[in-house]
Amino acid sequence: MTSSSPRAPRWARYALVHVLALALIVLWLWQRNQPQSLADVPPDASRLQCVSYAPYYRAGESPLVEDYRVSRERIDADLERLSKISGCVRLYSVDQGLDQVPQLAAQHGLKVLLGAWIGGDAEKNDAELSQAIALANRYGDVVRGLIVGNEVLLRREQTADAMAEYLERARRETTVPVTYADVWEFWLKNAGLAQHVDFVTVHILPYWEDAPQPVDGALAHVESVMERVQAVFDKPLLIGETGWPSEGKQRDGARPGLIEQARFLREFLIAAEAHGWRYNIIEAFDQPWKRQLEGTVGGFWGVLDSDGRAKFAWHGDIAERRDSARSLFAGAAGLAVAVLLALLARLRRSGALAAYGLSGAFAGVVAPLQFEYLTLASRNGIEWAALGAVAAAGWLAWAALPFVMAGRGRRWMRAACRALLFALAYSGLVLAVDGRYRDFPFLLFLLPVVLFGVAAAWARFDVLPPLPEARLFALIAVAGAVLAWLTDWRNPQALAWAVLTVVLAGACVARARRSPDVGA
Repeated sequence: MTSSSPRAPRWARYALVHVLALALIVLWLWQRNQPQSLADVPPDASRLQCVSYAPYYRAGESPLVEDYRVSRERIDADLERLSKISGCVRLYSVDQGLDQVPQLAAQHGLKVLLGAWIGGDAEKNDAELSQAIALANRYGDVVRGLIVGNEVLLRREQTADAMAEYLERARRETTVPVTYADVWEFWLKNAGLAQHVDFVTVHILPYWEDAPQPVDGALAHVESVMERVQAVFDKPLLIGETGWPSEGKQRDGARPGLIEQARFLREFLIAAEAHGWRYNIIEAFDQPWKRQLEGTVGGFWGVLDSDGRAKFAWHGDIAERRDSARSLFAGAAGLAVAVLLALLARLRRSGALAAYGLSGAFAGVVAPLQFEYLTLASRNGIEWAALGAVAAAGWLAWAALPFVMAGRGRRWMRAACRALLFALAYSGLVLAVDGRYRDFPFLLFLLPVVLFGVAAAWARFDVLPPLPEARLFALIAVAGAVLAWLTDWRNPQALAWAVLTVVLAGACVARARRSPDVGA
C-alpha cells in the first residue's frame, strides 16, 4: 500500500464516468417527464362499454383468501365510481359478496356481465353456477349476459365437453344470453363450443400473446385476430378482455408503461367505434394481489389505480412520469451525503471531494428509483427484505469507498461485494429458469455497476477485495443472464441485463494489478 491518495487524473476519470452516468439518467428522466401527444378519443366513444370489476385492490385483499367477503358499502362506492366511466361491469365470480353487484349496479344505471367461476372442483362449480343462474333470473333486466367459465380451457381445469355441459345447463335454466370466455386461440381450437353459447367471448391481449406485440402493432394485431375469429364464427362476438399494463417486465417488444397503456386503449376505443366491436376492458382497478401470480405486471392493468384515481385522460397529452423536482432534490441530497462521507474519511483533495460528490449526486437520483422498484416488485415481507438488502449492499459499497481509499473500511466493502455477487448470481439463475413473471432488477445493481464496473475500473482504483467464491458466483450470474437473453433475445431489457451482469461480475472477479491506494 502507499500513503498517498490517487493522482488527480485518476479522480478525473472517476468523476467523468459519473458525469456521463448522471447526464444519461437525468436525460432519461427528463424525457419521461415530457408530455407525449396521443390520439384523442371522441367524446361519444370515451365512455367504456364495459370494464372488468374486482374489489381486491387494497393491501391483503385477494380472491385467493377463501373467507374474504367484500362489503356492500365497498361495492356501492366502487360502482358509483365506475358509473362515471362505464356503462357496464364484468364479474368473474358471484362468490365473496359479489352476488350483491347486480342489485347495486341497477341503482347506479350499470349493466352487468355476470360471471360464474368454473375451476377443477365439481362441487364448487355446481354451487357457483346455481347462484349465478339464480342472480341472472332475478336481475334479468340488469344482467346483459352470463359468462360461464373464464379461461378454463387455457388453465386445463376442464375439457371442452365438460364446459359444453355447464353451458347447456345455464342455457336451460336462464333466459339471459350465455357465453364462455377464453383466449382467442382456444376458441379457434375448440370452435365446436360455439353451438353451446349465444355469443362468443374472446380475450385479445397483445402483451400476453405467445409472440408479444409491441404497442406500435398492438391494434393491428387486434384487428387481425377479429378478422380471423369473425371468419370462423357466425354468432355475435364480444372482446371479453383487452388492455395493456402500465408497469412491469417487457416481453420482446411489448413494453409496459403509462404511455403505452394510454396509447393502446385510446387507439382501441377509436377502432372499436369504427368497427362496431362490442368489448370489455380489463380492468377497472389495479389488482395488487395478481402480482403473486404474474409478477409486477399482473397488478397494473387498471384504468384506475388502487386508490380509484384515473391514470390518464382520454384526450390531451400524457407524461409517463411527474417527478423532475424530486429527482433534483434527491441528487442534491446525495451530493451532500457524499461530501460528508468524504470528509469523515479524510479525503482532503478537492478533486477527490468533487469526484465522490458527483457519485453521490448520481446515487441520490438512483435512490428514489430503487425505492419505486421495491414498492412495485416486492410482494411480501420476505421480498422486501431480500430486495432491500441488495439495494442496501450497493449503498454500503458506495459509502465504504472513501474509507477504503483511506485504508479503512475493507471489511464493510468485502461484505457488500459478497452480498452483491451472491444476489447477482441468484438473480441470473431465477431469471433463466423461471423468468416469465420476474422483473429484471436493473435499478438494484445500477449503482455498483457504475461505481465498480465502470468508474473504479477505468480510474484503476483497486478497491474490490478478492473473494474465493467470486468466480463461481460470476459464472452462475453470467450464464443465467445470457440464457435469459437467449430465450427473450428481442427484448432490449434482457440484453441490458446481460451486459450489466457481465460488467459487474467481471469487476468482482478481476484481480487488482496493484495494491489499493490509501491515504487522505
